[in-house]
Amino acid sequence: MQTSSRWRPIRNASAFAAAFAAAVLSLTTVSASSLGAQAWNYPAMQVPTSSERDYTAAIVGGAGTTLLFQWREGAGRGMHFQLDAGMSDPKGRQDPLLFVGGSLGKELARANGDQPLDLLLTAGAGVSLGGNASAFRIPVGVSMGHTFNLDEGMSLTPFVHPRISLDACGSCRRDDDSDVTASLNFDLGANWQVNRKFAVRVAASFSGSDIVGSDETLAVGFTWTPAGLRRR
Repeated sequence: MQTSSRWRPIRNASAFAAAFAAAVLSLTTVSASSLGAQAWNYPAMQVPTSSERDYTAAIVGGAGTTLLFQWREGAGRGMHFQLDAGMSDPKGRQDPLLFVGGSLGKELARANGDQPLDLLLTAGAGVSLGGNASAFRIPVGVSMGHTFNLDEGMSLTPFVHPRISLDACGSCRRDDDSDVTASLNFDLGANWQVNRKFAVRVAASFSGSDIVGSDETLAVGFTWTPAGLRRR
């Protein structure tokens, strides 16, 4: 019986993981200038497959310091709902802020013998509220990646997640006028599944938004999947 390339263990796993992590870090060394409202600028941390249930806690740097919590819950076959919540202390004179958002993820394809990629369609909305301004975002994108099985039950999933976002802010200009614009953003990341319950997730986000900020950000998080709910 032949084994799909998706589940075939790879050798030299530590070298592969180190090279991928180095690539992610090298892409985050250049920071863009700080803009007036950098609310809700962080990686989506979304791997290219749906989840039955998991929880992620992450710290994000690059546009200040952000604490992020994510909850994903299954919403049908190949689909999940995601809730984001957290607080951010942006760079510069921007006041600390709180943010909350929700999204849906729907699997478009799974890796098989004919094609190597998992594809997950994502769409959501989120709002951030701070002392200087408020911001609202509606991002739509596709997370793409491939899972490599490693030794001792571990796996590594590198992924990219491009998104188009409609961004709006209130009282974000000196004349207190609101503003609406579209932006292109993408994540580059990896998920290291340590065992059935725990994973380490790292992602860099490259933002093109004039409203929430164009600083590159880097997130490091830990994901917990309750026993009995991890997809086999």
